[in-house]
Amino acid sequence: MNFTPDNYLLIFSVLLFASILASKASYKIGAPMLLLFLGIGILAGQEVSFENTQTTSLVGELALVFILFAGGLDTKFRDIKPVMAQGVILSTFGVLLTAGLLGGAIYGLSNLPFVAIHFSLAESLLLGSIVSSTDAASVFSIFRSQRTTLKNNLRPMLELESGSNDPMAYVLTISLTTYLIAQNTGTDVPEVRTAVFQLAISMGLGGALGYAFGKLMVFVINKAQLYVEGLYPVLVLAMTAFSFAATKMLGGNGFLAVYLAGLILGNANFIHKKALMTFHEGFAWLMQLLLFITLGLFANFAAIKAVAVVGIIISLILIFAVRPLAVLLCLAPFRPGKRALAFVSWVGLRGAVPIVFALIPLSAPGFDHETATLIFNIVFFISVSSLILQGTTLFKVAGRLNLTEDDVQPAPSAFNRDTEEFNTVNAEITLTENDAGTGKTLAEIAFPHGALVVMMKRGENFFTPRGNITLQAGDILQLQADSPEHLLDAERRLKHEN
Repeated sequence: MNFTPDNYLLIFSVLLFASILASKASYKIGAPMLLLFLGIGILAGQEVSFENTQTTSLVGELALVFILFAGGLDTKFRDIKPVMAQGVILSTFGVLLTAGLLGGAIYGLSNLPFVAIHFSLAESLLLGSIVSSTDAASVFSIFRSQRTTLKNNLRPMLELESGSNDPMAYVLTISLTTYLIAQNTGTDVPEVRTAVFQLAISMGLGGALGYAFGKLMVFVINKAQLYVEGLYPVLVLAMTAFSFAATKMLGGNGFLAVYLAGLILGNANFIHKKALMTFHEGFAWLMQLLLFITLGLFANFAAIKAVAVVGIIISLILIFAVRPLAVLLCLAPFRPGKRALAFVSWVGLRGAVPIVFALIPLSAPGFDHETATLIFNIVFFISVSSLILQGTTLFKVAGRLNLTEDDVQPAPSAFNRDTEEFNTVNAEITLTENDAGTGKTLAEIAFPHGALVVMMKRGENFFTPRGNITLQAGDILQLQADSPEHLLDAERRLKHEN
């Protein structure tokens, strides 16, 4: 069959449709939906030839940008604040430990006579670096598709780790790929101190620009005053892509930048917030579907089966030795308890991110193609085995460790997304000329979380105000809050300067 753009569009649309319908069955049996999407892509790949490495890499990078942004957008500061230190340590030192320990183990395997792989130390460390971060797409999708609540703030800590540890793994992968290319081509090999300096610059610049872009997004959304409401999601998509590209061009880590930008935006007050949050949740799922199906189409199933024995050995070392040891070394100072340590060790999910990172050496000019292909196939096998073994048993393990809450929370919906309790308190405020809120828009006032204006009277008209409405003297506002403290704080922000 002669494939045209129309044919590919038809194939992708059918695969997306089938994946969405099949996700209901996947949810009922407890299997990660993304594993199903990957499987559909692999099956379709047996019939459809899709071998463009550059296109696959581009799709993977773009999808990760919007997945990470949506993950940050849906993360609340109040949830991650108690576990900020643990999450940051896991996403930095945890990644370094995982890369080093697993790289060393792979190098040791390479020297055994019965193992059919022979990697140098640098190649072993590269493979370890590629799979050193947990997969944000897998962790977000599994946690947010289940109704089970975890104890001890484990969910926000694990989501923070998965959302912020990709930059470290990405930098390690790029650095080792560059080093190996220099070795292969006979060019100057970068010094270790140079690589460390570049790492610090990349992470620092990525963090700073991510914070700045997040603040800029809030300002632009509230000030844009677009006449077509449907353009606001498009505006945020454009700013997200720009944040990633601009940060990368300036030498910073774009993945860290978009995650932090989403985190800043999601915890701010801006107009059309509920609609934008809902849109980006759905768009992130679309990106996850597209990413996993594309990776499945690209994979060579026969070549992956050929590395099954080596892949199983490395997977078992990673799951049962390297990840637990890295978690223990990172979290021991916080004394989380044996059960929490065991569960955090088990949630070392690998998925799309390592496969996308494995495309970096595969598409890099000057890198040995045979070695890069072998690394990609092993990484693919590790990711699939992790999703099968860990992803399908994640909440069963949590239950066995007695880390699940007794009550079951309802699934998120458009009606309860911003409401955590139905026991609310109300107040009515009339604005005067001298009040702090007069002359400002609702979005500029920055109400505390848990407080909002549910009704407004201006003259003889009653209506539900939007964030871009400018408050005037004489306006009567009906406030609703989830606690007396939040209500008083909202009144203070309206009546007095902060």
